[in-house]
Amino acid sequence: MITAISWKNVWRNKHRSMIVIVAVTLGTVAGVFVAGMMKGWSDQRVDAAIYTEAAHLKVQNPEYLNNEEITYTIPNYNAVKTFIENQSNIEKYTSRTKVVAMAATSRGNTAVTLKGINPDDEKKVSNLYEFIEEDGGSYFDVDYKNPIVISDKTAEQLRIKTFRVTTELIDSLKSLQVPENVLALTQEYEGRRFYSKTKFRKAFESELSKSDARKYGALIAELAKNYQLKAKIVFTFTDMHGDLTYQSYRVCGIYKTSNTAFDAMNAFVLQDDLARVAGFGPADFHEIAALINLDNSTEKVEQLAISTRFPEVNVMTWREMAPDAAMLSDIMDIYYFIIMSIIFLALAFGIVNTMLMSIMERIKELGMLMAIGMNKKKVFRMIMLETVFLTLTGSLVGMGLGALVLKITNVTGLDFSSVGEGFEAFGYAAIVYPNIEWSFFFAIIVLVIVVGILSSISPARKALKLKPIDALRTE
Repeated sequence: MITAISWKNVWRNKHRSMIVIVAVTLGTVAGVFVAGMMKGWSDQRVDAAIYTEAAHLKVQNPEYLNNEEITYTIPNYNAVKTFIENQSNIEKYTSRTKVVAMAATSRGNTAVTLKGINPDDEKKVSNLYEFIEEDGGSYFDVDYKNPIVISDKTAEQLRIKTFRVTTELIDSLKSLQVPENVLALTQEYEGRRFYSKTKFRKAFESELSKSDARKYGALIAELAKNYQLKAKIVFTFTDMHGDLTYQSYRVCGIYKTSNTAFDAMNAFVLQDDLARVAGFGPADFHEIAALINLDNSTEKVEQLAISTRFPEVNVMTWREMAPDAAMLSDIMDIYYFIIMSIIFLALAFGIVNTMLMSIMERIKELGMLMAIGMNKKKVFRMIMLETVFLTLTGSLVGMGLGALVLKITNVTGLDFSSVGEGFEAFGYAAIVYPNIEWSFFFAIIVLVIVVGILSSISPARKALKLKPIDALRTE
């Protein structure tokens, strides 16, 4: 009976109740969306750390961590490799050689780490091949000597990436129905070459109106981008014998991930090409990267197994190699509840105010109920249920709408490309695909009930202080 009365009381003043329900709904939608967006960023960062940058496990020479000397290869490599091959929980692995080198072209230079890889084995562990830029060549699918895959960032530093207006670009803009004034200005830049996106946009957009620059600047810069494939890069490094060595490679592919720091540091060449010039033997490798079958064990188990069997090597998990991603993944649940708690705490003040108004309007009615025998426990439970129903109704609607928004944006993605460079500098994607675990919604229900109970305490105390005789005299 108390439950039924409480539900009816919620709708006695429909206008006031709907205001509170709408407020709770909007707050819940906002909380679910923000939590989903953060979870999407966190998941993408973890996936990038594991499947692009680090793998689940990495085996190295302990000395190589302190000093990236070319001579610090994995000790007892063949035995370590055989052991890893026989581990049922290790799904796939690949071996790499690494050389810290200075890269130079006729227009620029930078320092990178050359990684010697076997493309077929590498594809089993790393999805880097999926990040080859459009019009950025291929992932070693070429027939010329000494191919290399570099990043978009490295291409920009070496001036292999340029920006220029071509006939094809102008035709593309015409097909997109770009305004005539923008087309006319674009044609004036035909034939000019810029080695920096910033310089290109600064020169181009300075002659456009602010609205046109904002609307078409990024589009034109992207279409103007051009990679000089087959460009020659000369690398200088010290070989296994301590001698200074020079080797040239030709660009076959250009990749771009969501982590600018990773991109700027790494370039990839064929293992045999690097071994030939650096003097590596058949058992000289600097790291073994492995993926774990997480359905059967965790990476910690395999880390312990390899470390125990081969104490002379260092074994690191992705959590140790990418601590930022690990920390974000571990504390994401705390972030959820902090966000939702702040939202519901703000809403609680409105709920308390609404319930106090409801109590003040029903003083005579409450006095009558207490006069005919309703004890204080039942009065408290009735007001508590009213508050919980009011909060829960809005939150359930909000969770439904929030889930719908997340489902849509998980497919379409949220594009933050306008500030993408800032995100990518910290290793986070410019396009995020929000998602959330279903357990999050059950946690919200529990939180809503707790907030409802806490919000009902003040109005309930107000009601319990009423004396039936005085309440019945109230007009």
